[in-house]
Amino acid sequence: MKNKAPEPLIRLKNVSLGYGNTLVLTKVDLDVRRGEVWGLLGHNGSGKTTLLKSMLGLIARRSGEVIGRPRFGYVPQKERLDPVYPLSSFDVAAMGTYRAFQWPFGRRRAAGSDVVRRCLADCGAGQLADRRFGDLSAGQKQRVLIARALAAEPEILVLDEPLAGVDITTQQALLPLLKELKERRHLTMLMVSHRISAEKGLFTHVAWIDEGRVDSGPAAGMLASGRISDIFKTEL
Repeated sequence: MKNKAPEPLIRLKNVSLGYGNTLVLTKVDLDVRRGEVWGLLGHNGSGKTTLLKSMLGLIARRSGEVIGRPRFGYVPQKERLDPVYPLSSFDVAAMGTYRAFQWPFGRRRAAGSDVVRRCLADCGAGQLADRRFGDLSAGQKQRVLIARALAAEPEILVLDEPLAGVDITTQQALLPLLKELKERRHLTMLMVSHRISAEKGLFTHVAWIDEGRVDSGPAAGMLASGRISDIFKTEL
């Protein structure tokens, strides 16, 4: 008797999405289970962000069902914090624990501080805690933002093109960090990207998004060169 697959953390059933009179994605079926690392792949403008927003509950669906409400930790592609505001790296990472800073204030704050420092340390950013966030390099900022997402104690970590806008040296430093988090914390991840040359080794599953449709499955099959050619032309 085969073992029954675990229930998904989030499930999309026959979901269609769009804005105004424009339909972006149609009849999307997708199950994300604990421990899986999903690459949401496709060209710019293909609908990756639309799919992500539907999972986060930020846009209404046209039809279908989204089942499950997991806790998300979100790492944006670009952080819009005002660089003039003197936030420390600790302050930025602590934003992930906002629920922990409710009353009773003293006890909650101490517990939240421990979580923040642990997450910064896990991301190799413990030594950056007291430094001004606006003064950090792109790679250092990304480590702090990943720590902020982890501080939310998410069931699913969402990364929106985490290697975009950073140099090769920084990419080579961040990839081992993501792999370590995947293995040590057994995190479930959704990673948006339009390039797969660097990140593809992380993925257990892939969703190709193109021309209004989503094709998904285990990474080994979805990233096979013949399969990619069937979906659309791309460079590995």
